[in-house]
Amino acid sequence: MLVLDTHALIWAHKGIRIGKKVERRIVTAARKHELFVSAITPWEIALGVRRGRIRVAGDVLEWIEDALDALSCAVASLEPAIAVDAVNLPAWDHGDPSDRIIVATARRLGAALVTADDSIIDYARATRGVRVIEI
Repeated sequence: MLVLDTHALIWAHKGIRIGKKVERRIVTAARKHELFVSAITPWEIALGVRRGRIRVAGDVLEWIEDALDALSCAVASLEPAIAVDAVNLPAWDHGDPSDRIIVATARRLGAALVTADDSIIDYARATRGVRVIEI
């Protein structure tokens, strides 16, 4: 089971920076219906588009839905356990609530998180608080 970090979803859909090995793992997880993004990911993409940090072709909602469909990726619900875990992640003072929710989502699903985010990778190495697949 895999959870794609927001940038991993964008890169996978655009066909950039993923690498063949990670791409194979994503395809395998999708075939098994075990590929997810956090519920915060669509919000994070929409905010990035609005602020000009992310560029997508056309309407942002349509782009997100197309990306999820093309990758056979489901959106994991933001359940109370994920919300609480995001606040209480052990030994991580990271202030970005989106990253905390994404990490908590992967933890609660028992999934590996596909990411290139150095702060998440460092957290995973230091605490084993989440399994990561580095892009």
